[in-house]
Amino acid sequence: MPDDELLVEILDCQNDTKIGHIVLNSPETLNSLTLNMVNQISDLLDQWEKSTQIKMVFISGSGEKAFCAGGDIRALYDSMCSDEGPVFAEDFFESEYRLDYKLHNYPKPVISILDGIVMGGGAGLMFASSYRIATERTRFAMPEIGVGLFPDVGFTHEIKKLPKGLGLYIMLTATNLHATDTIFCKLTDGILNSKDFDSFYKDMKSLAWKSNYEDNIKLLDSLINRKKYSLGIRDIPESKIEKEIIKIQKLTEGENLASVVANILSNSSEDEWYRKGKQSLQNGSPTSAHLIWLQCENSLKLNLKEVFLFELNLAVQITRKGDFKEGVRALIVDKDNNPKWKFNSIEKVSQDWINEHTKSAWETNPLEDL
Repeated sequence: MPDDELLVEILDCQNDTKIGHIVLNSPETLNSLTLNMVNQISDLLDQWEKSTQIKMVFISGSGEKAFCAGGDIRALYDSMCSDEGPVFAEDFFESEYRLDYKLHNYPKPVISILDGIVMGGGAGLMFASSYRIATERTRFAMPEIGVGLFPDVGFTHEIKKLPKGLGLYIMLTATNLHATDTIFCKLTDGILNSKDFDSFYKDMKSLAWKSNYEDNIKLLDSLINRKKYSLGIRDIPESKIEKEIIKIQKLTEGENLASVVANILSNSSEDEWYRKGKQSLQNGSPTSAHLIWLQCENSLKLNLKEVFLFELNLAVQITRKGDFKEGVRALIVDKDNNPKWKFNSIEKVSQDWINEHTKSAWETNPLEDL
């Protein structure tokens, strides 16, 4: 791995306490996660967990465009095209989900600064963080339907935390959420203006962090809510999601996927926000739409470990079925934006085909030991 894909520093704070800082440092790829980055972050977490001085972990992205736009999707595509089959893709998903699960259960607070684009693998880091800070540049989305995948990295676990119907809507339509949207949806805990980063880092170093997890979260909360920081976010637009939530919930009312899709596509609003969502749904993989519906059905049934077992099985099966490979080809590799999905409408996707995605890919799921 190039030495500069990750930058690592230790922030010296008061009373000999420290914060471990990880910077995703691949701005040319929008800080997309490679397998080596995933493994190195996991190793750092193991080291820092044992340290009595390091009280928290802090994750940010390099540059102004993205916190992290996802996984190394080109490497996944090359794996799916390999004569050996998608062995690398399967290893990547397993390692990525192990990292996300480790972060969810980490005994020290993990803070993420979500400056810029947050998608895919970046969203996984976000979901697993203890404290999530948006900025005026935050653009969160789960656009996997457009490449024939499904919103993974633990999003099945997050759906039940969102306002009713919203998870289904943003997955089917790849809708972008801004900072105030993420606050309304409780996906983030605070907002910081990017111009205040240096001051915020200085203030973090001025504090004596505790050994108690909850005490450090309270300290962080009091810091982000200081008046000088709240003044910096006055001009951030109000939440579009909050304004539209009742309409979104009506659009997602329906006994089955077909009725919800019909509701969304028949929405006559001229609002560009809705029109973009309709276009994403129309262009997206019908198989992915069915898997998204399945995620919503499973959200209330599965605990966190079961979510990652479920998602790994889906991810592995989907690398073997064709739509994901075709979606990446069309949008990332050849860039013709004209994917040839296995089915051209959600009505033509059979239950047998969906069952092929949910049957076990192994005798024992590799994440069973979580």
